[in-house]
Amino acid sequence: MKESLAYFNHWLSFYYEKKDLFLKDPFIQEKLELLKKAIEKSRQAFIEKGSFAFCSACAKSGEKCCKAGLEWKLSPAEFLINLLLAEIYGLTVVFNTSRQEDCLFLGEKGCSLILTPVFCRNFFCDKLAKHLGHANLTYIQQAMEEEATLGFIVANYITTKLLQKEGTKHGA
Repeated sequence: MKESLAYFNHWLSFYYEKKDLFLKDPFIQEKLELLKKAIEKSRQAFIEKGSFAFCSACAKSGEKCCKAGLEWKLSPAEFLINLLLAEIYGLTVVFNTSRQEDCLFLGEKGCSLILTPVFCRNFFCDKLAKHLGHANLTYIQQAMEEEATLGFIVANYITTKLLQKEGTKHGA
């Protein structure tokens, strides 16, 4: 956890140094508005089909899928997108420093990220998949398509246009 905390704190500092560059970029502004709507559409599908409630009940029983190390599935660009979205919504991306066996972003009410990594969005354990059934699982996956596409477009833009321009590729 120490390593991942240092890594994401580096990117947090980078964000605060370059925040105005991100917030004033017209491409990012336009795509974030679309991404916000797509994320809401995905969340509604998860709520409507009972996925969030199922995962919450499972976690309360002591079973969790969001284990330590999963934070490494989040790219620097995706983390920066989360910080931008948090700023827009007036939220804070909180690091879990109290439960070392859990993902760095797993809070008391679930994931503290607004845009979760593709790996996490596409993960449906066997119990959840069985609970949802094929039709509901397909519905959720289709609802997430726009979020995944826009998330990729914005992350790719940030990586190629801003991070590489600044001389900071994917590492700290």
